[in-house]
Amino acid sequence: MRRVVALSLAFLVALLPVVRAAGPDDVWDIGNQNEIIDIMETPQLAPGESGELVFNISNPYGHPMDNVVLNVSIYRYATIEETAPLDSTWGWSFPKIVSASPSCNWRECRVLMGGAQGHLGINATDEYIVQRLTIATSKDMPHGSVFAQSSYFIRFWLEFTFDNGTGSSSYVMASRGYFTDEQWTEATTTLGLGCGPYNSTNRCLGNVNLTRLGVDGVLPDTAFGVKEPIPIWPFYGLLVMTGLFLVLAFLFWVEENPGRYPRTERTWLTFKGRLRRLVRSPLRKKV
Repeated sequence: MRRVVALSLAFLVALLPVVRAAGPDDVWDIGNQNEIIDIMETPQLAPGESGELVFNISNPYGHPMDNVVLNVSIYRYATIEETAPLDSTWGWSFPKIVSASPSCNWRECRVLMGGAQGHLGINATDEYIVQRLTIATSKDMPHGSVFAQSSYFIRFWLEFTFDNGTGSSSYVMASRGYFTDEQWTEATTTLGLGCGPYNSTNRCLGNVNLTRLGVDGVLPDTAFGVKEPIPIWPFYGLLVMTGLFLVLAFLFWVEENPGRYPRTERTWLTFKGRLRRLVRSPLRKKV
């Protein structure tokens, strides 16, 4: 998961320093954008298992969000040593999102939020929705070992319309996974004139030029892990050995303190005598 941490830190650094906008109706305010998607649970799976990705999508603005559509897709595999895109060159049918509702196409889901009208209001009853997507894996797909973590990255693409009193407009927000390294580098190094900590005219957030990315906001990626589980038998073996040494410690204590537990002492000495005879018998025959 080191790559996940590194990407998350890079994302936060790219958006700093950021000055919050004036109020809760500014679409480009990073404070509002950070509240739209809240990852609640990401699965850590063994090969062949299934688990749920659970996230909360919220309306952080003072006016309703309409025609809200969210795309969720698995797009990259990564370990410490290697990385590979999940595109047409990916040779496995897993991992995939298998949730029946919403309907998903292999590794991508198009989620219409807030019912048939795609509406997220401003009241406590309709300003957020908890979404659960089931992710399935297979035993033959690439995965981590017992001592090496592997991750599959998930990206988000959000579309909605919003009217903050100046007229209804359409907006698009996307996570880092939708941009190539070249696009991201250009957007974070070639900011252009007037791009400060926050500049709504040039659509700049911190050190990210949204105009060059072609979106109205940057959402966070997330990831889930797949690796071989730690075998159980060493744990049980350790328990058995611990119990055996505890019993032997007690028996040696009984032997060193005669008369405390006479029945246990007789049984233990009888066992030791028989064990000695069994060991000495093959030696005598050889002589």
